[in-house]
Amino acid sequence: MSQTALTEPWALTASAADVDATARAATARQIEDWIAAGGCGVALVTCHRAELYGFGAMPELRGVGVLAGEGAVEHLLRVACGLESVIVGEDEVLHQVRKALSNARKNQAVDRRLNRLFETAIAAGRRARSGRTASSGNLAQSAVAWLRGKTIVSGRPIVVAGAGRMGAALAHSVAGAGAEVIVASRDAGKAARLAQMYGGRGVDLPTGAQLTSGAAGVAVALGGQWIELGAMAGLDLPPIADISAPQAVPDSVRRQVNGGFLGIDDLYRQSEALPGAYIEDARGLVAAKTSELVAWLEHLE
Repeated sequence: MSQTALTEPWALTASAADVDATARAATARQIEDWIAAGGCGVALVTCHRAELYGFGAMPELRGVGVLAGEGAVEHLLRVACGLESVIVGEDEVLHQVRKALSNARKNQAVDRRLNRLFETAIAAGRRARSGRTASSGNLAQSAVAWLRGKTIVSGRPIVVAGAGRMGAALAHSVAGAGAEVIVASRDAGKAARLAQMYGGRGVDLPTGAQLTSGAAGVAVALGGQWIELGAMAGLDLPPIADISAPQAVPDSVRRQVNGGFLGIDDLYRQSEALPGAYIEDARGLVAAKTSELVAWLEHLE
């Protein structure tokens, strides 16, 4: 892999536009190993991307795209503004950019140029969203909208697997659709607390798996395989939307429900028409802030 100038930022990227969830997970592990071995950079891992940003010598990662200089700066700003997201302008990716910088600061002394790059991206993301229209949504809303297109959910039970940030977003969207909320999690207590917010029921993952056959739909956001759901293969299962990365629903179940399954990469391909006004404004902001940051970096040389 070619090396950039020591004063230039670089970005190593693997996104859903280029590789599948399994390949992105492999890239994320390579990034984690490099940082654990003493590499200095900021890792940004989301549902749709596994990326590493830094200065100086780049690690040798397999199957990634390489951006350098102005291209790396512009890319991160586009990501933070939601221009590279399935749902343009969605909020989750900005939270993940903030978290990426916060995690890096906890584990290493972050280069001041990287700090400035990420702080600029975060500020641009906030500013872009200040003028966002109501047409912008998020992954959870899109997943539940897909379920509503497959089945009647109002007044019927929907199993939400996962009680983390994305699971909470799914539960909120499910409740907003008028469904009965059943939250399943490895931590049954956490599931119960989340479900209680919507007058629902919280259970552990094995119980949640058993309840899927009687539900109108299933929405999944887990950090690992939902192994217990595999035991339900062969039974009559409802539509399943899995926004986990990598996918948490076992292969045997995905094959069974066939057209009744929505994965994270399917959602990427099925994205709706882009909100033009938001994109035009965000692109202008990205261009301006990219020029400002590149000029600042050149001044340091």
